[in-house]
Amino acid sequence: MAGDKATRSGLSRFVAWGGGVFCGVIVLFVGLFNANAVQAQQSRCTIPGMPDAKLSFINRDPMLDRHRSVRWLNRRANQGSRYMVTGLTEFEMQAQFDMRIEPVEIGIGQFCLRPVRVSPQVEVVKHLVYVASELERGSCEYDIVYGHEGQHVQINQHMQSDVQRELDAMVVEIVDDFAAMRPVGAGEVARLQKRLLRQYGLEFKRRLRAIDLSRREDHRAIDTPDEYDRLSKACGPNSAFQTTLPQAMR
Repeated sequence: MAGDKATRSGLSRFVAWGGGVFCGVIVLFVGLFNANAVQAQQSRCTIPGMPDAKLSFINRDPMLDRHRSVRWLNRRANQGSRYMVTGLTEFEMQAQFDMRIEPVEIGIGQFCLRPVRVSPQVEVVKHLVYVASELERGSCEYDIVYGHEGQHVQINQHMQSDVQRELDAMVVEIVDDFAAMRPVGAGEVARLQKRLLRQYGLEFKRRLRAIDLSRREDHRAIDTPDEYDRLSKACGPNSAFQTTLPQAMR
């Protein structure tokens, strides 16, 4: 009986001691887990919200120029002898990318970069519509040419919404890029800022070139020999398209 009590007492002490060690291991493990979580958070930069993004699109209303002869239009278009140019639309734009990046100190000598503002400017510097001066205003031929050039104008004007859409997509990607960045030392901040500004400026211009390429393809889709043939017959067999304009080209 006494031996049994001693055994139970020893077992109780063993269990109590073992339980204490087990709890200690849990506390130590939790402490290490929290430390790793903090370290993981400090190894990446968090972005508090979206940057202020605004596109400045300076438009220019299309201007009509009827003081150019059909001969001048064909020289301007440089189309050779493939077909006769009776109307022409010229469009040109310039772009400037502006972005502000601020360093945020998150620890001693450690900084995260934060995009504060993304504000590119796109300006239409030329939007001219030419109609051959040999065509009388209000005539069937004039209306045909003017209507066709109006389609080109609409394609050009649609660019603003395309540019805005690409800017919105780019801002989302910028936020993701910055959130995935690691903190850097104070000596790296200026160099990284400069590199990122150049990188995103080039990326914005790349997107503009892609939009412009798509715009040119849309123009080519309505500038086909079949379409020109259809338009040339829209005013009858003896219209200025078959008489006055070919004579002016000689």
